[in-house]
Amino acid sequence: MPFAMCCSGLGLWANKDRDDFEEYAMDKLEGMLSENVTKLSEAEPMGAGESTKLARLIFNSMTTSGRVYHSMMHVFDISQTMNDPILILSALFHDVIYYQIDKTFDEAQIEALEGLLVPDSDPLKLQPSFDNSLINSVIELYGLEPGSELPKSGTNEFLSAIIGVKLLQKWLSQEHLIQIATCIEATIPFRPVIEGKTPMDRLYDRLAAVASEKSESWLVETVRMAAATANCDLCSFDSNDRDFFLDSSWKLIPEGRPILLQEDCPLMEFLLECHALMGRSFFLQGAVPKIFQSFRQVPSESEMEDKQRKTRDNLSLVIVYGEVRLLQMMCLVAFAKAVGEDPLSVSLRPYLRLEILEPTKANATLTSTERQIRHWLVSGRRASFEWDPASSSLGRYLFDTLGTKGISEAVEVGKSQEKGSTEILNHLPKTMVEAIGTSLAKHFPEKGESYLQVSKKFGASN
Repeated sequence: MPFAMCCSGLGLWANKDRDDFEEYAMDKLEGMLSENVTKLSEAEPMGAGESTKLARLIFNSMTTSGRVYHSMMHVFDISQTMNDPILILSALFHDVIYYQIDKTFDEAQIEALEGLLVPDSDPLKLQPSFDNSLINSVIELYGLEPGSELPKSGTNEFLSAIIGVKLLQKWLSQEHLIQIATCIEATIPFRPVIEGKTPMDRLYDRLAAVASEKSESWLVETVRMAAATANCDLCSFDSNDRDFFLDSSWKLIPEGRPILLQEDCPLMEFLLECHALMGRSFFLQGAVPKIFQSFRQVPSESEMEDKQRKTRDNLSLVIVYGEVRLLQMMCLVAFAKAVGEDPLSVSLRPYLRLEILEPTKANATLTSTERQIRHWLVSGRRASFEWDPASSSLGRYLFDTLGTKGISEAVEVGKSQEKGSTEILNHLPKTMVEAIGTSLAKHFPEKGESYLQVSKKFGASN
């Protein structure tokens, strides 16, 4: 069968007006549900009211206040080049539960999960027994047992699969439902090889136990579909569209640090997040072999190597960009602290809107990577947020003045100090400290004199 290519990151829906988006998304979802269920169903077709109900559950699940990356757009992005109804239906349901972000279940989710979980269990725990063969099969497929606590890794995918198969069982056969559950299971990320078996090998073993009556060719085809779903889910990693990869990386930030979405988020929080971002990026560099999935040479070894190469290239870009943003935050926190502000309480957002008055020019010898970084700093990322504008004037100034090597050296100095230390300002050339201080004085006129005085006290001699 033909397998879906990973999404191209074209952002086909990225510019929809927010006022129009719900109507657009609901229409899109209803069409995707009805069309793809019809392709698979041997029973009655999905009625308009039924597709609306399922679309509403998906839309509401994917648009909670904490969703930034795992949003409705993510579903549309990863499914835009899928051509198999099993993969498309899997994509629609694969993230309807994201418990770490949402913290709770909404009314429709509770109804769909009725009878599955021990009420008020924390951590979430399965009921001790089930008389539903489909539910038992999905539990076994995910390596779980009735009565067990749900694990930290895989709970979202398991509960999303349960909702998907329960809501689709009116129209689809158990064979198709198990395939959908298998595809969603494969989206559990970053799992290691254990005793020589990849995550897809282990999934095959469990699928063979659950669907023992199915042929070998069906089992292999199903796990290959699952690997294709997993690779589409993480398609930004090997995307040729570097803006898409950076935007995807940035959208993940507030899902792990939701305080950034608050208007009065403290300045220090973004500094801490930039430190965390660098740690995650270096972790991902080491985890590249775990990102994409293959089963019995699909995708092929050469295709997997290409995916990994592109991923390393994209991660290298984010690391360089992240270092610039980390140094930017080190400087802003240091200046705020030096003038008597408390970085743990002073608001972040006004500082990120700082415009550096000192003009700079791009170095003529920039590499292609450096030109891309500068483009993001000057012209901006494709996605802009209230908690972080698309462009960075201070980042541009630091990058043009220090260069990539100087940025890295300054970041290492900052890392050796207590987070929020003013010592980073003594590492920078005095002319730079004065330029930043002058710009801050104009940006915050009520503390203008304080910023000007501080800028005279710090800085390395030129």
